[in-house]
Amino acid sequence: MDHTHHSISATELLSVLGTGRAPRLIDVCVPEDSAAAPWRLPGARHVPHRSVLNWARSQDSDAPVVIICQKGLKLSHGAAAQLRSMGFDARALTGGNHAWRTDGRPHLALDTAPDPGTSWVLPATHDARACITAWLILRWYDPDAALLWVTPKYVIDVAMRFDGNALPNPMPLGQAFVALGLICPDLVDFITAVDTGAFCGAALLAMLPNLHERDEDLARAALPFLDTAWLVHRQSAGQEAT
Repeated sequence: MDHTHHSISATELLSVLGTGRAPRLIDVCVPEDSAAAPWRLPGARHVPHRSVLNWARSQDSDAPVVIICQKGLKLSHGAAAQLRSMGFDARALTGGNHAWRTDGRPHLALDTAPDPGTSWVLPATHDARACITAWLILRWYDPDAALLWVTPKYVIDVAMRFDGNALPNPMPLGQAFVALGLICPDLVDFITAVDTGAFCGAALLAMLPNLHERDEDLARAALPFLDTAWLVHRQSAGQEAT
């Protein structure tokens, strides 16, 4: 964070992205900017800049927020200042979306990524695959997502009836999330390693289902474990992680 505590750099944000330490991400880009660059930071929710105060009234002011606009100028700094006036720890992303994408950082393609706020219908397999699926959704798509665990053969029908998201099937898990707009080759490598059991914590992750009977409880328990595994993966790939 800079000395004014009004902004955060792309490097600093990247170091906590995909973990429980990540702030809430609010994208305030105007429609023409989103049309010109149809993607968003992972986990970001779009809120028009004139609606930020209304959004804030239903949020926990203890949770830090990062505001993102196209270039990190007036919209993000103005919206962040409004939130700080309400007691939030709110900062603007330095350089905005433009600075974020110049170095090929992770992002979601808007034409294929599901909209935040819609539920995800998932097969209740109660295994490591269920853990990594829940982690990906909650850390990289929508931190407030409702996860609906159902008998595997009913996933598609339930998703259709309840207007939910379902993973493309059948295909490897990494490819499934790429099809849902995820653009981050290093994360796809991590997904594949977890999905195939080829990562250092595979034995520990495989034991978690023995401690939790419900898929809902298993998914929550797996989140901090996979946060840690992701940071280890990033370090081993030569990326900074704190």
